[in-house]
Amino acid sequence: CRFHPRCPYAMDVCRREEPPMIDLGEGHQVACWLHAKR
Repeated sequence: CRFHPRCPYAMDVCRREEPPMIDLGEGHQVACWLHAKR
C-alpha cells in the first residue's frame, strides 16, 4: 500500500501488496487491508 510508511496500522501485507478497493456504502470506499475480508 502506498500509505504504509505513514500509517500507524500498517502490517506486513501493506508493504507487499496493494489492498483491494472496498465499498463501505453511501458513496464511501476504502482501500485498506484492515477492511478486507480474510
